[in-house]
Amino acid sequence: MAMITNTELALQLEAISATKVVLALSGGLDSMALLELLFQAKQQYSFQLLAVYVNHGLSPQAQAWGEHCAKACAKREIAFSSLTIVLEHTTNIEAAARDARYQALAPFIDSASSVLLTGHHADDQLETLLLALKRGAGAAGLSGMARQRPFANGHLLRPLLHCSRQAILAFAQQHKLHWVEDESNQDNRFDRNFIRNCITPLLTARWPALSATTGRSMQHLAQQQQLVDHYTEQALTQCARGQQLDLQALQQQLPLQQDEVLRRWLAQFQLNPSSQWLQTLKTEVIAARHDAMPLLVLADYQLRRYNHTLYLERPTALPAISCRIEWLMQSALVLPVGLGQLQIQTSPGENSLPLLATTTTTVLFGQLSLAFKPALQSQHKPLKQWFKLWQVPPWQRGRVPLLLQGNKLVAVAGYASAISTIQADCWLDWWQN
Repeated sequence: MAMITNTELALQLEAISATKVVLALSGGLDSMALLELLFQAKQQYSFQLLAVYVNHGLSPQAQAWGEHCAKACAKREIAFSSLTIVLEHTTNIEAAARDARYQALAPFIDSASSVLLTGHHADDQLETLLLALKRGAGAAGLSGMARQRPFANGHLLRPLLHCSRQAILAFAQQHKLHWVEDESNQDNRFDRNFIRNCITPLLTARWPALSATTGRSMQHLAQQQQLVDHYTEQALTQCARGQQLDLQALQQQLPLQQDEVLRRWLAQFQLNPSSQWLQTLKTEVIAARHDAMPLLVLADYQLRRYNHTLYLERPTALPAISCRIEWLMQSALVLPVGLGQLQIQTSPGENSLPLLATTTTTVLFGQLSLAFKPALQSQHKPLKQWFKLWQVPPWQRGRVPLLLQGNKLVAVAGYASAISTIQADCWLDWWQN
């Protein structure tokens, strides 16, 4: 697994039209080798180069490492920036440090032509595979780190990913590079260090080409995952409407594809359920009786089912049934418990309802027994029946503003009006948050 050349690196940057390159520089062997490679590549391909050191505050040597990075950049006349971040107390300090580092670096990747480079290499990839196996990851996790992926407003590139640590070390020695050693790398309490110091040496002593062969397997898995992603996106387009999922359309998919669709739909809202939780969703919510209204909680969301539709919503308060608001209709009315506002317009909008302007209109909620007859309908029915015809989930009905003029229900905001467009002299809009 030979070392990449400066020409190959320049071609990789040119292939993604990179004009701004940001190097995550830790001062260690890998990032110092990449700094030297970038310095050489800059002679062949023109780009703006910035090295950024992130101080996590985890080592007493962190300040000295930052100074080492600054000197190395000054020697090469490369722009340098140093950041200090504060980590919250956590049981997984490795993951917290990684996430905080990427979060700190993201603002530097501010355009489609900007790219962040990290020094991850083939040995790191093998460690990533073993960690993924330990936690029982699926194909996406077992495929490891991608050589290139979207990041912030641009890209993240790992140009050393197919290079062995031994090849990187030989490059560094050839160019007489100096690097720092993080003493925490010897602390085997951290899973990655334990794998690196105790497990990988045993495996590679028996099978020297293991990093290369597992790398090929991970690449195969990544390609298979790309295929799965392609068909899952197609299926998701057929099934999902924002925070609603059509269960009849979902059931047209193969069982394994259904799981992928559910995961992809939830991932759009930064939700990553366990396999056990997903099984509970399928058995207790999706497969519940037709007349049931099951509820399942995931993070800050609730999942409910109604009329062959799965709804994903944050818990919301309902206005009291006794709530009555007198509205003069001359200015916007802010509704209680974050339900948005009502507004009167002189001309119709896309979702406006026709209405008659009066001195006072009463707005109330949850009065589902009120009789209502939408314009052009032939008979009055209790509002509950109209909601059922409109397929409004029961838990949402108490949130819908009801407008009374006199003692007559004249409008159900967002749904229907008893006033025809011919009679109307104003138009009602419900702007929801």
